Amino acid sequence: MRYKHFKPLVHNFSHSFMGGCNYVDDGFVFEDLITLARSRRGAPVIIQWWPQTADHDPELSDRVLKSIGYYQIWLPELADNLACPLSHLRDYRTEVFLTIRRSVAVRAIAHDDRGRAYIYDMEY
Repeated sequence: MRYKHFKPLVHNFSHSFMGGCNYVDDGFVFEDLITLARSRRGAPVIIQWWPQTADHDPELSDRVLKSIGYYQIWLPELADNLACPLSHLRDYRTEVFLTIRRSVAVRAIAHDDRGRAYIYDMEY
């Protein structure tokens, strides 16, 4: 078990999900999330990765929900490859929200079973 690998797990997984390679059903997933975050004017769009759940924000598009399904299958595999099993991860979520400067920010937040937080921020 390597706790130090949770940081790259959170970084790589979140960056991949919000990146330009996440293209589903003729569109980029990040575009749908940015549009939804802008419409909420500060209230975050939250995607719960761990513990995995089938209940997601009702305003998420079908494209985003489909992508979440793909990524939920990939998350345990990525964690195993990084030697940081999800059994040591207490929670992990991604928040997409509008900042005070009206730009869109993405924050990935995870906590391990020791209580340590792993936070990764991106801005669009």
